[in-house]
Amino acid sequence: MKLINRTGALMVKFDMDLYKACDMLIESGVDGLDLIFPDDHYQNMPTDKEFYTELRKYVEDKGLYFSQAHAPAPSSYKDEAESERMFKDIVSTLERASYAGVKNIVVHPCQHLYYVDKGVPEYLFEYNMKFFRKMIPYAEEYGITVAIENMWQWFKRDLPDTIGHSTCSRPAEMIKYVDELNHPLMKCCLDIGHTAVVREQPDEFIRALGSDRLACLHVHDVDGIDDSHTLPYFGIIRWQQVMEALAEIDYKGDLTFEACGFLRDKPVELYPDYLKIMERTGRHLISLFESAKAK
Repeated sequence: MKLINRTGALMVKFDMDLYKACDMLIESGVDGLDLIFPDDHYQNMPTDKEFYTELRKYVEDKGLYFSQAHAPAPSSYKDEAESERMFKDIVSTLERASYAGVKNIVVHPCQHLYYVDKGVPEYLFEYNMKFFRKMIPYAEEYGITVAIENMWQWFKRDLPDTIGHSTCSRPAEMIKYVDELNHPLMKCCLDIGHTAVVREQPDEFIRALGSDRLACLHVHDVDGIDDSHTLPYFGIIRWQQVMEALAEIDYKGDLTFEACGFLRDKPVELYPDYLKIMERTGRHLISLFESAKAK
């Protein structure tokens, strides 16, 4: 298991300078990088093949690699024209990520309707089947696995205590999505924090998915109320059980942090120190995984 950290928060902090973001992560001691295409800054990112192939070489020359990527989100809107525009943007990220050597790209399922409304889960399932099936030819063309992420939803955004289940937030539904698509390039990204936000047990979720469906992870902690995306051991998740479950299913992927909230509001001058704390925490989690596998 390799330790991966994401470029996203650093890119935004440094005016979308991907090289500077990569350098800071490399210096922190991680094994690889998660290439983020930030929602609010996506249109300002480079689009040409040369940029991403050169970035890949730059990172690989330093002994690292781009493990995975994250497409912009949300994936859908009530306005179908906006949804179609976003689909094209997501396909574009598949292409760009493939130039950087990425093997897995995380894509949010479509969840533009309140999940708890009557008939919405069934409608969104069929809607998502069309959405992801339409993406399969592009995944094949670019040789990249699309990892569908488990989600949560605010029922009312001004009332955080109404956070609850949404598309793929339960193991059975996530399994249904992947099994129905039935394609080797359509897998799962399990967001550990999201499982806790909707009161699912992450270790049980992991065991339900199994290693054949689980391509990659988003590793972060939450306070049980909000999707706070903080560092493990700063929230409520039981990390020993999580790592043991990953070992039990013989998980083959990397440990990828999505703990961008841990850096939020921190002074830039302290970023190297905080990134090193993240690296040490990740190594500890990997040691739990390796110990569990050894048993």
